[in-house]
Amino acid sequence: MFYILQVKELVIFNIFSVLFYFTLFVVIRLGKGGAALLYLADIEVIAHAAFATHFLGWQPDFAMFFILIIPATFLTYTQKIYIPFIISAVSMGLFLYYKITMDYNADVKYVFEDNDVIKAIQITNAVIGVFVMMVAGVSNIFIREYKEFQLVDQREEFKEQASKDPLTHLFNRRAMNENIRAIRRDCPPRSQYVIGIGDIDNFKRINDTYGHDVGDKVLVYVSNQFINFIPDGGYAARWGGEEFLFVIPNASIEKGVAFTDQIHKMLRSHVFEIDDVEFGVTMTFGVSKGIPVDKIDNVITTADKRLYKGKNNGKNHTEYTD
Repeated sequence: MFYILQVKELVIFNIFSVLFYFTLFVVIRLGKGGAALLYLADIEVIAHAAFATHFLGWQPDFAMFFILIIPATFLTYTQKIYIPFIISAVSMGLFLYYKITMDYNADVKYVFEDNDVIKAIQITNAVIGVFVMMVAGVSNIFIREYKEFQLVDQREEFKEQASKDPLTHLFNRRAMNENIRAIRRDCPPRSQYVIGIGDIDNFKRINDTYGHDVGDKVLVYVSNQFINFIPDGGYAARWGGEEFLFVIPNASIEKGVAFTDQIHKMLRSHVFEIDDVEFGVTMTFGVSKGIPVDKIDNVITTADKRLYKGKNNGKNHTEYTD
């Protein structure tokens, strides 16, 4: 447009503007810059309005961008709230400067006598002005939605970190207590649930013989079996050290024993290989049942007593009676 109108200064300015926006587009597509780049775009619009007003005067109405850019700056998401105020102050200051120092019929370098040309420029500026506001608004919506998504994602990540054991990815003790309370609360009055506690046999010997890195690998393998075989609706946790606890809602004690039998079967068939040395791992379980009115500590204590009964009776099996 400026080339046709023979306004060489703005032709040069717009060549740099095109290069600027192309660079801006590439950088944003690369996921860099964020709000800082959008504020640079605001500054470019202000500079464009200043150059055009200086060389063409008020009639083509480029000064409208001084006003339009102000709400656009506040639509740009930023943690530094003072930046939109600074940019808006500069834009309004330039608007007032030209308004005070430049008469409507001021003697400027480029004067258009044809009213149709002036109207065409004014319409073009109005369309571009609406486009700028739309871009600012849409950018604001997308950026805020993205930030909200990040916050939700971070909250979920923090929640998971707070509830999961970092090594095994099973629930930790605190989160497991919350899960058990939820199961007891949601269970029908006459239903029952099953709680079991399992302990890796001779785990201290594994750590002392092969080192804690190997011990961690054993813990991870055992944990994966809990994750793979826990029935729907059930939860498993690393209760402490080499001890694990599981709870299965709406289940008989036989279902809890069947679950531990699956763990026994997988452990008995698996061989750990460490520096040409092979060894196996077994577990001992204690399983008890509860109903919603039972005190949860009593149900866990019963399972714990049966676990130690199993330890004293040869290990590598499940105890579910007293």
